[in-house]
Amino acid sequence: MKGIDGTRNGWIAAKYTGDTWKLEFHEKVSDIDFDEALIDIPIGLPVESTRKCDEKAREFLAPERHYSIFNCPVREALYEENYEEACNINEEKTGKRISKQAWNIVPKIREVDEEAREGNLRESHPEVFFKSIDPESVEESKNSRRGLEDRKQVLKNYGDISIIDKFGRKDVSEDDLVDAMVLALASKFELSKIPEDPGEDEKGLEMNIMKPDT
Repeated sequence: MKGIDGTRNGWIAAKYTGDTWKLEFHEKVSDIDFDEALIDIPIGLPVESTRKCDEKAREFLAPERHYSIFNCPVREALYEENYEEACNINEEKTGKRISKQAWNIVPKIREVDEEAREGNLRESHPEVFFKSIDPESVEESKNSRRGLEDRKQVLKNYGDISIIDKFGRKDVSEDDLVDAMVLALASKFELSKIPEDPGEDEKGLEMNIMKPDT
């Protein structure tokens, strides 16, 4: 099982074996070789509503990290090139505009939408993983030094994380590596779905966020 997280210029893929991780950088998600993987990007695009999985994941992460889950744009809006027009379409369909945070990763959502393979590439979220494993690890933002160290401590409980310091790409942030690594811990847990009864999008892809049972 690999954990995949987006970076500024590509993707980080992490694999956990025994008590160590391996990390790879790829410019395209289609270049990543895996049998199964969890990825921190929406899979399953709504037609005319917000996704139940985004709502339920925010409830799970409240009160500290709920803001890290944004509403996924509807499919029609996602393929608009103009932000304002995309917002108009999304607002007409759902009553909500698209956040700037969501719009900034629209190219990556499109990329994964083209590559999504039901059953072996599934959506998850690093903060959902961290809170499931250790609720105290997400009390502080991962963008703070303490918050990042708290999350790294969770990883240290499962093995050597020195690869973080050895990974030598200047355009990959430390939290990108940590996020991919925690998703790779999926091999240590049974997984459940948020929500338990997800709907499917037009392509037959389930709209859910995978969560470790601890």
